[in-house]
Amino acid sequence: MTLRVAALGDTHQVAGFRCGNPELDRWLRDHAGLATGQGTRTYVVLDVADTFVAYFAIAPHVLDRSDAPKKVARGAPRQIPSILLAKLALSQHLHGQGLGAELLVQALGTIIESARVAGGKLVVVDAIDAEAAAFYRHHDFEPLPNRPDRLVMKLSTAARALRVNWP
Repeated sequence: MTLRVAALGDTHQVAGFRCGNPELDRWLRDHAGLATGQGTRTYVVLDVADTFVAYFAIAPHVLDRSDAPKKVARGAPRQIPSILLAKLALSQHLHGQGLGAELLVQALGTIIESARVAGGKLVVVDAIDAEAAAFYRHHDFEPLPNRPDRLVMKLSTAARALRVNWP
């Protein structure tokens, strides 16, 4: 499936979006617009027919070096500049088709482009549940030592996986 990423705008109809997790649906419907004004950027993912099939949200973030896995913390500043992958949701009717990985690729591509402008060393994600944590671990995210629901990936690792130059 060919997907296109666009910044969330007033013309995108979000009320009918259902990903199977009411918390993620509610956040998109009730909070995404407000979050944009507070520094979070929400992106919609559209298919070739311009149908809204997914969304993700990113925000600037810092991770304390003391919280990071040792191989990530080594040589890093006390506060590691990062980008938080705050939300990631795929339309429920597309589950089971392997599109979650494609959605993650779209999100990581956007994050890498953002980090080229703003800087950063890591992608941080807070998994909403154990299934989501397993999904991120499967895609080379590493859990923090004391928080298995919070996972990180070096931006250089993401760029290598996407076969793009970094920085």
